Amino acid sequence: MNKYRSIRWQLMAWQRFLLAAVLITLLSLHYHLRRKSEIAEVDASLQSALMSVMPAVAPMMGRGGPPPYEPNSNAPPPRYEPDEENNPLIIAETYLEEIESNGYYVTSWDTEKGLMLSVGAVPASASLGNYELIVETPHFLTLNGNRELVVTHNTDLIIVIGRPLTDVNLALKKTRYQLLLVGSLVFLIGHIGGGIIIRRTLQPIREISQTAEEIARGDHSRRIELAAAPEELASLAQTLNNSFNHLDSALEAQIRFSADASHELRTPIAVIMAQTQAALKRDRSTEEYKTILQACLRAGIRMRTMADSLLELTRISGNGSVLNMALTNLSEVISSAVEEATQLSENHPLSFQTLENSRPVQIDPERIHQVLMNLISNAVKHNPDGCTIRISQKETAEWAILEIADEGTGIPVDALPHIFERFYRVDESRSRESGGSGLGLSIVKSIIETHGGTIEAASIPGQGTTFTIQLPLNPASDR
Repeated sequence: MNKYRSIRWQLMAWQRFLLAAVLITLLSLHYHLRRKSEIAEVDASLQSALMSVMPAVAPMMGRGGPPPYEPNSNAPPPRYEPDEENNPLIIAETYLEEIESNGYYVTSWDTEKGLMLSVGAVPASASLGNYELIVETPHFLTLNGNRELVVTHNTDLIIVIGRPLTDVNLALKKTRYQLLLVGSLVFLIGHIGGGIIIRRTLQPIREISQTAEEIARGDHSRRIELAAAPEELASLAQTLNNSFNHLDSALEAQIRFSADASHELRTPIAVIMAQTQAALKRDRSTEEYKTILQACLRAGIRMRTMADSLLELTRISGNGSVLNMALTNLSEVISSAVEEATQLSENHPLSFQTLENSRPVQIDPERIHQVLMNLISNAVKHNPDGCTIRISQKETAEWAILEIADEGTGIPVDALPHIFERFYRVDESRSRESGGSGLGLSIVKSIIETHGGTIEAASIPGQGTTFTIQLPLNPASDR
């Protein structure tokens, strides 16, 4: 068995894929928002620092400020030596040193004079060319691991204040490790939990499969527990149980059929063997041989009748296409059957009552004729002379109803439920003498059920028997 084609494997694969996709999306979004929040805090601190720096930087940018600084020279940025103790330049330098101690750096350029100011750990890559094209005020940049705020003043003065993102990067790196750990833990829990849920979800399917395997091994009494099956599988389980019941019934019928057929065939075979063995023991007269051959012929005829009946019963029960269905006037079929049945016995009066305006019925007329002849011949065979046989036709909104009734000896109460079973005989001795196979009523029932109808028997011992047949009317016949 290819595990990759199993429902469990496919569900697990999809569950893992969706869980991983959701986790990656959520964790990436969380990391993005965290990074954005950290950068926003840095930007806010740069703006706050710029507001504090501007009053200190402005005096140095005006008259009396330092001379332009040549970036290509090896000299350090200019320091200031004001003449008076309260000179604004002293205050500016003091404040800028405080900004530098907090990890910020400040640099400024005049587009004409060049570098004007450089305080703190200004990156070596910082140059006027990086900022000349910036026209927005303020403008934030991330360059070489630093976050910078660039301000242009009167298009000729550029002030840059920045700080390294080392602490931010460390915090984000820690966040990545934490998210990776949390994501792995959640994925593991989801993987285990999903496997448990999928296993429990598929448990009814495994139980169905296990039940089918046990039935295949011979335990035909096993059935699927419907109470434990989920709603989505309850219908399937019920269908399978019905199929198992049908197969069980079919198997039992097959076993019973084989046993009954063997039993029924044993008698004529025994007759043929006994007669032939007796004939071969010694020479006999012509009349004795003739008697023996006649007994063998009767046994052979009985075997052929039984085989033909079994073949017909199997064909009718196994495939409804053997019926040649047509819209037929049921009264005509009844009249034809009664006319033929009058030749069976002159000692059993027949009477029939039909409907003058009966609706056509979708039937196989030959098969329904066979049903009527079988029931009438049974009434003739199993009732004394003078017993009247009545046939009547009725209709309801949905059914055409036929009744075949007699006033004879009736059927015993304990035998009535079994009369449609194969090889069942109410009177064993008389049936064998008359050559009956015990399959006639089984064939009748199969024909009626193949038409979509029903047949029932009611009997009172000593008063007679009535067979009631219902055949569905064709809705198209009402048009």
